[in-house]
Amino acid sequence: MNDTVRSKTGFGLGGYIYRIVLILAGWVLFALRDPTTIIWLLGVTLLGYGVGTMLESTSERRLALGLGAGAIVFLLVFFKYGDLVTGRAFVIPLGLSYYSLMVIGYLVDVYRGDIAAEKNIVIFALYVGFFPQTTAGPIGRAGKLLDRYRGRISVSVHDIKVAFFMIILGVFEKWVLADNLKTVVDGIMAGEHGGLSVIVGFFIYSLVIYHDFAGYSLIAIGLARLLGIRFEDNFHAPYLSGSIREFWRRWHISLSSWFRDYLYIPLGGSRCSSWRRDLNTLIIFILSGAWHGSAIGFWIWGALHGLYLVIENHMRPLAKALGKRCGAFLKITGHTISRLIVFVLVSLAWVPFYAGDVCKTFRLYGRMLESSDGFAADLLNGFGMRRETWLVVGAGLLVFFIISIVSERMEYRFYEWMGEHGICIWIIGIVFYTLLLMVGAYGQAYDASNFIYGGF
Repeated sequence: MNDTVRSKTGFGLGGYIYRIVLILAGWVLFALRDPTTIIWLLGVTLLGYGVGTMLESTSERRLALGLGAGAIVFLLVFFKYGDLVTGRAFVIPLGLSYYSLMVIGYLVDVYRGDIAAEKNIVIFALYVGFFPQTTAGPIGRAGKLLDRYRGRISVSVHDIKVAFFMIILGVFEKWVLADNLKTVVDGIMAGEHGGLSVIVGFFIYSLVIYHDFAGYSLIAIGLARLLGIRFEDNFHAPYLSGSIREFWRRWHISLSSWFRDYLYIPLGGSRCSSWRRDLNTLIIFILSGAWHGSAIGFWIWGALHGLYLVIENHMRPLAKALGKRCGAFLKITGHTISRLIVFVLVSLAWVPFYAGDVCKTFRLYGRMLESSDGFAADLLNGFGMRRETWLVVGAGLLVFFIISIVSERMEYRFYEWMGEHGICIWIIGIVFYTLLLMVGAYGQAYDASNFIYGGF
């Protein structure tokens, strides 16, 4: 098998040397961040490989799965919650939260017989440690990714165009939108004004966390595409959702679908009594919050979303009955209102996520109910951000809103369509690059911060 084969459509990257280079590149990047992270990455890789092989040869399959998955869960709990026992804060190894779920999912798939255990350690090591996705997702599924890593890896001119467009947009989302808006949010929360200022602050924070993580996902998916590996989209315009249930089909798709397939459905999912379904929903969302870290704010955030879904499930028959009696105009109006309600509910749930603890959470909720006397002054002051920066950020938000609507109507083939129209990519690339330079010249004193979800 040749390591590099040129063709009319692109470049074939077929051999194991290329795969080994990708693995080593990831290890080097991990070592540059913190050499000890290599220990945990190698440990989880070898554990997953060994237990996966054992699941096809031992009669004690359930015990093997329990020990393997249990050891990985123990590592996660130790690093995320060890400080509660020892009083000493532990720095979670880079990417552990993500590649751990990938290995657990792989072991469960092998146990169920959905896939065969991977016998090639190089392929398995690439599955666990492929660096574009290891640090903050997307969380790939073994059934799809292992086939891609085994098969012929190639990069076409079309792939390069799509990847370029994704990376440009991802960098813009993180650098221009998320980071600048984050300074606005922090300024509002640190200030003395309450009422509308704090409410608007959390509407803005909803945009911050979305563009931060969606931006990273675009960069990761684009970089992987440049290297010959395709990942599925991780976000499908979640703030256009008309229900909380729909929101979770669009938000952080790889993580939410992981919790659904490996925890919610095994617990009984929706195929059980009403109270059991409600309990399963609450358990899954509280665990989702716990996955983010030991701060109680994450647990509250998860519990709120679980509660939203429980209430929504019980209201669905009433909503359907009302929908049948409404005319076309009222249906359109109702759908618009439902989208606004979902955005408000999601924004309210981000409060404990941002605050981190119970006391600060209730203080922030309380500040929302205070007088809005300072709102006009905050608004005229641009909430502390320069007018020129607001113009760039506002234009960027409008562009991404339009992209979300267009992408939804194109069944999320927008990036592929852009790759087929190269001139569009170059025009948009130049525009976004110009806006990046403008923010550098007129925006805040910029210091690129870590991606929010990279800390989990």
